[in-house]
Amino acid sequence: MEKCLVLQPLLQRDLRDSWPIAVSQTKVTVGFDPEFSGSMDEVKMIDHGGLHKLFSNLLGRSVQMDYQLMKEPVKWSHHSPEPPSARETEQKFDAENAGTNSDEWVKNESVRQVLEIFHGDILEIQP
Repeated sequence: MEKCLVLQPLLQRDLRDSWPIAVSQTKVTVGFDPEFSGSMDEVKMIDHGGLHKLFSNLLGRSVQMDYQLMKEPVKWSHHSPEPPSARETEQKFDAENAGTNSDEWVKNESVRQVLEIFHGDILEIQP
């Protein structure tokens, strides 16, 4: 993902909801979450051989790129989940006390789900 930013910043954004689903001697197949089919179309449109070159260099052989929509939504992330600390599991979220502290807001299950879905981070909290 980081190397895609150097190739084309839009590729990194569009590939957030994609995963390599098959790698063979001659082909890398990238699957896209069906909810983000437009991202697959955009990758096909803006990639002018950069991903072919990137994956060929990484694998040490020339590979063809193939893109396909997955049948079901993906329930995992590019980032490995961090296990909650004992303190986090004991404490519950309290919006009144959280204020503008992003660490407190991440304790909210809904906030965590939105951050996971959009691969996001809390940048600013407005009261």
